[in-house]
Amino acid sequence: MYRTSRRSTLSLFAAAAGAAVFVPLLAADSANAAEGKKEEAGEPLVAELVNVVLPVTRNGALVNYLFVTLKIRMTDLNSATFVREQHFLVRDGITRATGRNPIPEGKGPNTYDQAAIVRVVTQVVTSLKPGLRVTRVSLEQVAFMRR
Repeated sequence: MYRTSRRSTLSLFAAAAGAAVFVPLLAADSANAAEGKKEEAGEPLVAELVNVVLPVTRNGALVNYLFVTLKIRMTDLNSATFVREQHFLVRDGITRATGRNPIPEGKGPNTYDQAAIVRVVTQVVTSLKPGLRVTRVSLEQVAFMRR
């Protein structure tokens, strides 16, 4: 007759149960990792802020709001990771800065001063932590509230 100890029986049971539970989790983790790598592989030095709202003024009076996606290109991977992790602070800083000094309107209606936006974003990001350096700020998916 074969004798097993209680400990070995529990170990076998745990191993069998664990294998059934962990196999789907490992498949899900590898799928998530593949999605993250695909997303990061595009531009690892870029931190993206989606749906940033900026006030646009003419002669000190609010004339419109600008909805924009900001792509902030950093000098190194650590800086880009920091900005991505602290995106809420960047967004808050941009909101505060443009609340005090709104973005001026460009040469005509439904235009804006792109240099002012780049200047504000660069100042906010570099003020977060010493050593952060922005190489480029690009604006994408720009839309006005009113036409």
